[in-house]
Amino acid sequence: MNLIHLALGWLAGIAVAGSTDISPQWLVLAAVVALSAVPIDRSRHRRLSLAVLCFALGGLRYHIAQPWLGPQHVERWADTEITVVGQVAEEPRRDDLGQQVVLVASSAGPPGQMGPAEGRILVRLPPYPPYYPGDRLMVSGRLTQPKPPQHPTDFDYRTYLARRGIMVLIKRPTSVKKLADPAPAWGLAHISQFREHCRRVVLRLFPEPQAALAIGILLGIQAGLPETARLAFATTGTSHILVVSGWNFSIVAAMLTGLASLIRLRSWPAFWLSLAVMWIYAGFTGASAAVVRAAMMASLALLARTVERQSEPWRLLLAACWLLTLINPQTLWDLGFQLSALATASLFAFGKPMERWLACERWPNHPVTAAVREALTATLAAQVLTLPLMLYHFGNLSLVAPLANILIVPLVPVAMLLSAGALIGGLVWLPLGQWLSPIAWLPLSWITNVAMILSQPAWAALTVPVFPIWLLWMVYATIALYWLRQRPDLPRPHDSVVPQSML
Repeated sequence: MNLIHLALGWLAGIAVAGSTDISPQWLVLAAVVALSAVPIDRSRHRRLSLAVLCFALGGLRYHIAQPWLGPQHVERWADTEITVVGQVAEEPRRDDLGQQVVLVASSAGPPGQMGPAEGRILVRLPPYPPYYPGDRLMVSGRLTQPKPPQHPTDFDYRTYLARRGIMVLIKRPTSVKKLADPAPAWGLAHISQFREHCRRVVLRLFPEPQAALAIGILLGIQAGLPETARLAFATTGTSHILVVSGWNFSIVAAMLTGLASLIRLRSWPAFWLSLAVMWIYAGFTGASAAVVRAAMMASLALLARTVERQSEPWRLLLAACWLLTLINPQTLWDLGFQLSALATASLFAFGKPMERWLACERWPNHPVTAAVREALTATLAAQVLTLPLMLYHFGNLSLVAPLANILIVPLVPVAMLLSAGALIGGLVWLPLGQWLSPIAWLPLSWITNVAMILSQPAWAALTVPVFPIWLLWMVYATIALYWLRQRPDLPRPHDSVVPQSML
């Protein structure tokens, strides 16, 4: 359990450094004291010294990752009409209103005063033409700073962008020009372009809203879903199926394992093939923090299986979180990452207790009832840790979520596999994909229709009043104390490999 305590100390150090004004000098002092105590302290308190050391290192990693606003940073031109030349740094975030492009500036300045510049700028552009990572753009417009929240309970958009290294934005550019001499395209640009091509193929295979649902569960693109369908999924507590998550990677891993077994591929070639496919798929779906977390967990589980070492779920989860926050400490504040990690932890902590609670002799011994009970167990277990955070951010309490998840979740892997088959067929030959698409249309229609029907009653969801963050922390502290008091069976070295459904 030492590795678990070290990872928790690291994450706590990042959280404290990012939420308080603790000085790096104090963190350096704590690291020196803890490091000097490690070889001296031979007792059980040595674990505490190592945890304090990781806490300090996590806090220092956060401070090191903070952007340095030098004299050439574009923020100095805030509230000024400027022209910026830069490179698209990441996959644009597309929605029904347009696309949000993160531009890394190479030169900028007011008209006639262009010079070297640095910094990241968020530019809001129309949906067309689409832009991809690696494109070089010349954008003119008014550079502004995000506004701070009007009330303490409002969403802090300025802090949200600052955690992504963005201090300024251009809301309404007066001109946008793609330069004729673009920078050499790199791998992510090709993947992004292919992803857009796949989206267009899916739109030609399915009608709406089935096309938007297929695009969401396959490609991780949420734009295009009709507002009525989007509200229906939110009301029924099934919005999680619209995004790529660990479940998608568990399906991909299961398919690759079956393929490797079918062609009798040896363990290490099968491992490298699976690893390459999963990480290409992670980049293909946008490489968000939650997706990368799931890909890391799946990769670690595959590695443990390949070397014939049994893997402990908690260590895999925390190892993935540690790696992500080591690369980018700001990942800890990504809401998608938080919900994904909490859902996984909740399954580990409350999956078996929930299964025992639902194990009733009145359940008929039938495959259908077994599938229903499994879906209900996973739904209720995941809600224990994710529900408080969702209520804090969204204030929507779905009363039909358990029933909706029972009726929808088991069909998601089927819809994903059949939609993937139709997409692959459409990429090879469009008429072939159109011939296969009616088969995938059935589970997609079931999912959307069930969500629409269950969202109709006025009591389907309740609006929870806004509550302070200290109350959220009290709720999590109560859950943690309850879990510790129950003295659950912690994972031991002889536990089996992580179940694919929990990735």
